[in-house]
Amino acid sequence: MGGHVMNIKEAIHLYLPYKESLGEKIRDVRYLLLRFERYINPIVELDEIKETDCQNFLNCKGRKNNNYTRYWDYQFCKLERFFVWAFSRKFIHSIPLPKIRPTIRHDFTPYIYSTDELNKIFATALCYRQRYNIEYPYVIQTMLKLTYCLGLRSGETTRLLVEDIDLNNDLLYINETKFHKSRLVTANAPVMKMLKLYLDWRKSIVKENHFVNNHLFLDKRGNGVPQHELQQAFRLICTKANIVRKDGKNVRLHDLRHSFATHRLVKWYKEGADVQTLLPVLSTYLGHSHLEDTSIYLSMTHELLDKANIRFKTYVES
Repeated sequence: MGGHVMNIKEAIHLYLPYKESLGEKIRDVRYLLLRFERYINPIVELDEIKETDCQNFLNCKGRKNNNYTRYWDYQFCKLERFFVWAFSRKFIHSIPLPKIRPTIRHDFTPYIYSTDELNKIFATALCYRQRYNIEYPYVIQTMLKLTYCLGLRSGETTRLLVEDIDLNNDLLYINETKFHKSRLVTANAPVMKMLKLYLDWRKSIVKENHFVNNHLFLDKRGNGVPQHELQQAFRLICTKANIVRKDGKNVRLHDLRHSFATHRLVKWYKEGADVQTLLPVLSTYLGHSHLEDTSIYLSMTHELLDKANIRFKTYVES
């Protein structure tokens, strides 16, 4: 590989402006990467960083009482994006992160939105802010619909470019995923119709305002809508729509993805499909690296079906 020799300091100073150009807030990632730079040594060549270096750095603040914490996982994800970026530009020959990620217990239980709740979310997206908003409500609504309808991670939605949409073949190209694996996602006719209408609207907005950004989803300044802005919008929308978790915990945008997966499994069960055979298909569609990551939805699905059966039985007996 005939890549450019670059030390870690030089690489970080190229990477941070790149992230900022995508409309992302870089304060937290800058803090993490500069701490990593000091830990490794700024003049060390990027390609000389070893897996053990990364492992030790991650463990410094990512382990507590011999247990791996969520912060360990947070650091890993940020470093992973940095190294994937460097690898794609041939600054490194391989990604020096630990090959095996520890199992980290997450106490947060996914919340599965009902169809009524989803409809309220999408409708409220058009009117959730009365005062001036840097985001187009229509853009936010389309982003939320697409995130749910295709089971995307919020970062995958915000990173979509216009050229990632293949209207002729009903496909979306999902790039820079969580596990640095690109994938093709198929979409049904209603979703493609929604995207076609959105692209027509976007074209008129771009022409009217002379925007040059090729991000699929733009704000009123012509910048791509960053992930944290979409997350904030979602929280505001849920508040206005009076949608709260029944366990008292905060709403999460990522639960749209959980809802998609669970609703898909429920549909298959009701259709009498062989869910165990179809589970790997869903896993690939979601971009999971392990089938176990998809299997967690089975228990959620059984719980939803049990509740539905109880409601139906109560209705019949009343």
